Amino acid sequence: MKEHIIKISFFILSLHILSGCQGQHQETKWGKLPAPISAQIRCFAEAHDGTFYAGASELYKSEDKGMTWKPTNLEGMPLEILVTESGTLLSGTYRSGIFRSINKGESWDPVGFENNVYIFKILQTSDGRIFASATFTSAETPEDTQTGVFISEDDGLTWQQTSITDENIKGVFNPKQGIIFASGTGENSFYRSFDNGLSWSTNVSGLPDTIPISAIVELKGNLFASVGDPQDAARTIGGGIYKSEDDGLTWLKSDNGLSENTKVSDLTIFESSLFVSTGYPIHIGDRGVFKSDDLGQTWQPIGLNDSQLRLIRATSSQQLVAGSNFSSVFISANKGESWLQTGKEIENWSVFQVIENNNYLFANGESGIWRASIPVKEWKKIRIGMGSLVKLSNGNILMAENGVILRTENNGDTWEPISDLKTEMIFLYELDSNLIVACAQGDGIYYSTNNGQDWIKYNMGEFEKGRFRTAIKTSNGTLLVGGTNGTLRSADQGETWENIDDEFYVWSFVESDNVIYAGGYAQGVRRSTDDGLTWTEFNSGIREGDNYLTVTALCTTSDNSLICGTLGEGIYKFESNDSLWREYKTGLTDLVNFGIIEGDKRTLYTTSDKGIFERK
Repeated sequence: MKEHIIKISFFILSLHILSGCQGQHQETKWGKLPAPISAQIRCFAEAHDGTFYAGASELYKSEDKGMTWKPTNLEGMPLEILVTESGTLLSGTYRSGIFRSINKGESWDPVGFENNVYIFKILQTSDGRIFASATFTSAETPEDTQTGVFISEDDGLTWQQTSITDENIKGVFNPKQGIIFASGTGENSFYRSFDNGLSWSTNVSGLPDTIPISAIVELKGNLFASVGDPQDAARTIGGGIYKSEDDGLTWLKSDNGLSENTKVSDLTIFESSLFVSTGYPIHIGDRGVFKSDDLGQTWQPIGLNDSQLRLIRATSSQQLVAGSNFSSVFISANKGESWLQTGKEIENWSVFQVIENNNYLFANGESGIWRASIPVKEWKKIRIGMGSLVKLSNGNILMAENGVILRTENNGDTWEPISDLKTEMIFLYELDSNLIVACAQGDGIYYSTNNGQDWIKYNMGEFEKGRFRTAIKTSNGTLLVGGTNGTLRSADQGETWENIDDEFYVWSFVESDNVIYAGGYAQGVRRSTDDGLTWTEFNSGIREGDNYLTVTALCTTSDNSLICGTLGEGIYKFESNDSLWREYKTGLTDLVNFGIIEGDKRTLYTTSDKGIFERK
């Protein structure tokens, strides 16, 4: 096991892990609930034979120009797909490095990157060399960690690190022959090379810091860059379109016609026009596809203004392809004048949180907030964007969205803003009928004693800037909060705090029979029999796989059993009369498990990167 503590990216930190459930279970199997069309299309590529490839939670391919799709056999979530000049497929994945296929995706082989490495971009230059950007998820990144820009000279079989080792790199681009760019989220993380990657310079001006580049293209001697992060909803704060007339040395804004609210996610060229896709804006008028016929001086909306788009690409068959955050794949054969929605076969619905209230299920994911009547047959979208949900004892539901606390008293038909904490990422928990806490990332812990109407910040002292994401109030009245900074404990209602264990990254707390359990990254489950003062390992029976025994969710049942969900290693159950965890006969070992709850009708629900599963 690695000694350093792993730092999960914002993508993972935005997972809303749930705990605290009730009921008994029959020995039935897990089944997948129906889902809306919500494919989060993260990448796209076209092969020389006209085959389309699109990445959602799995990699899909289409042999009829996008009309129908079927999955390939890639293991892992694809973030990037490249078809090399030889026809080889290279897929960059979420936390699993690069995979290679020489048979159109029928089988895949990993090619040398370790676990926990994200590959956001892969490209091939005119001389046949292949470049890839790699980002690692560690707070204490070892010197030998695979981050930065890598190069392959043998069609993706082996990789060597370039002089760029920047852990913030998310993109690499080759808009014109001889010039390569690399872009990241750190300060001075925009690099330029004029010698095919042998040397790099950061002597660039005009681009905003800390926001990555999603695409760079060349048109009539000018370079155009779209600024924004399509892989990260919270960071896609836009930045617009920038233009360079000196091969990327200086850049100027070039987005007249795009509002400040427009979040640009991708950029492409079709014939002599520029096209951009936009993602995550709140206002409909700021969403969709925009076109420029005058080298970026002005932009006009041309369609899909009700969609949150992640990418846009031009194909060799004179089509435009737009990949959406939750509405599958759109194809246009007339330069964007009209669009055909395809991709109903692409199953992908990342759900971070589910709650049950008044015979409804509410699901929170990257594609928004959804609601379905129980038993689930059809989902209705009730809110754009992600937001932490909490069901209150009085039957209302609170949501934290971009720092604003909203309340619904009618199961999501309408939402009323009731408070503004002015902080971006918040996780909500009702600890008892008179206490709600809000874990604000890097901005302390807030609490409310009047159902969220008013909030007071705990005096956390030196711990205020910690990234805490879960909380519990024990049966003795002790407060525990956990996150990347370990566990904080307060025995006096939040007046003072002590750091119990800063080496254990906690994702979830539960209590059963006066024993406190904590699930976390790389170290599984720990338990405390002294109200959170000391902790011991509690992992017997849980399989330690490639994800270092990562427990992402814990749940208690009324029959005194514990349920735990893992990061790719299945779901386990511990019964009070047993001595070890036992696999809960799930068959769900390929899932990134986000949370587990039990509903009022003795049904277990687990959320994942591939939707919601239930067990009655």
